[in-house]
Amino acid sequence: MQKSAKYLLVAGNIFLSVAAVLFFAVFYPYHVHYQEQYQLFEFTAAYFSSVVSVPGGLADYLGRFLTQFFLYSGIGSVIYALALVLVQTLTFACCRNKSLVNCALSFLPAVALWVFHLDENALLSADVAVILSLLSAYAVSKVRRNDVRHICLIAGIPVLYFLLGSLSFIFVCILACREKPWWGISGIVLSLALPFAAQYFFDYTLRSLYAGLHYYRFFRVVPAWAWVSVIAILLTVAVDCTVNHSGKSVARPVIFILALAVIAGSVPAALKYQADFDKEELMEYDFLVRFQKWDSIIAAADKKAPDKPLSVSCLNLALAEKWQLADKMFNYFQNGPDGLLPAFVRDFTSPLPTAEAYFRMGMVNTAQRYTFEAQESIPDYQKSARCYRRLAETNIINGDFDVARKYLKPLKNTIFYRQWAKTAEEYLNSGEIFDRSRDLSEISSMRLQNHDFLFSDTEMDSMIGTLMLENGRNMMAIQYLMAYCLLKKDVARFCECYSMIDDGRVPSKSYQEALLLAWVGSHSDFEGLPQYLGGQNTLRINQFIRDYKQGVPADRMEKTYGDTYWFYYYYRYQ
Repeated sequence: MQKSAKYLLVAGNIFLSVAAVLFFAVFYPYHVHYQEQYQLFEFTAAYFSSVVSVPGGLADYLGRFLTQFFLYSGIGSVIYALALVLVQTLTFACCRNKSLVNCALSFLPAVALWVFHLDENALLSADVAVILSLLSAYAVSKVRRNDVRHICLIAGIPVLYFLLGSLSFIFVCILACREKPWWGISGIVLSLALPFAAQYFFDYTLRSLYAGLHYYRFFRVVPAWAWVSVIAILLTVAVDCTVNHSGKSVARPVIFILALAVIAGSVPAALKYQADFDKEELMEYDFLVRFQKWDSIIAAADKKAPDKPLSVSCLNLALAEKWQLADKMFNYFQNGPDGLLPAFVRDFTSPLPTAEAYFRMGMVNTAQRYTFEAQESIPDYQKSARCYRRLAETNIINGDFDVARKYLKPLKNTIFYRQWAKTAEEYLNSGEIFDRSRDLSEISSMRLQNHDFLFSDTEMDSMIGTLMLENGRNMMAIQYLMAYCLLKKDVARFCECYSMIDDGRVPSKSYQEALLLAWVGSHSDFEGLPQYLGGQNTLRINQFIRDYKQGVPADRMEKTYGDTYWFYYYYRYQ
């Protein structure tokens, strides 16, 4: 190996690994967490056989095994970094000439896979397939006897296709470049024919069998950047077999400069066009809701106010959990009732944080339905450990203990959910589950005991009101009912509901502003106004009305009154 290539290899791998760890751990950590919650990896023979029984099954199994550690973003970022470094190292190892040009080119496949993982639906099985294909090609290329090597080539093609999927094409092409044309062409033809034959044995489309089954969460989507990495590997091997052995020394510095330019230019381009930091923000709120980090949610909103229904609903849930919803909800952007309880969407992401709000309010059946629908909507038909745990909890609260045990059983076969599931089953069997679990006990006390209703998005206030009427201590239901009326701009309904909870104490800030707005709408002056609504409140609403009637621009009104219910009532959710 050239000294310059050795230095570039060491320096490049250090930079690649450190940059990948820092990026995924600091700037993209919630994309890492996101991967883990949509799978349920079990250490059982039945699970293993079900996963590996389709083309690419082994790569999928190993990818899932590693992805379970993404529960911790630090570990996940290290796994990503190691995968990228292995791809680069093995690509370079498959080159006969350990030149500076080949070393530079060998970083291109790793960069392509990095860009691939900027997509939240890119799965780690693609990296596993690439790594094992390269490793197999390297191992077979070291076999000296031609007949043994040819047997390994022809026999390895169907074996690797079944184990690793269509990305095993790397194995074929690397060896084809080194063998006589007849063997190379035969191997490529056999490799291209396998997916066509596989469609008669497996219930997948021909397109999916060619593109790869478990490299991307959606089967019908071609994992383009994964295949770009394959092209980059083949380019590196082709240069190794032609330019480096042709004596054309002029081409080498040109290729070297082009490779460095592509690597240097791909990073900012990828961050601009491929990285989705808006989704990263949504994933952050979802993660914080999942682990009930209410203070962290409020702190994140203080840094940058959320403006999408899902993230706003997570913030409102955190405020309600900290008993601050009535005082602080209009300190942040509000976009109507959907920012409190978003409408149901049949997908595998948005129902989960919404289900958390329903769960913590005591609408257990609705939370169960949302969670079940989310899990059944996962595109690659995997199960979710997060969903299984919540479904176990909702069935425990509902008294369906046998159903709960069915959800606990798979969780006991995992690493990170095993202890919780075993403990929950022990308490369930001993009848101590509600005595031992404070959270489940509280939710159970808030659910409806004597009434029931059919869920309806258009009658949310009636459903939440039923919760409040049956249990006057259900503070979550009270906060959500009042907030729902305010966000819907139904001031009359708000006043009606407030009369049922009025305990003589001074109401919260947003309640005062809504009551004062109702007073102004039905009275010509402030004569008889309750004392707690007077003082600064009357002065401020008078000034607000004057500015509004004079047509003061909305941006100036927001600077002065943006934290009031009045501003929301006249300028938001039109």
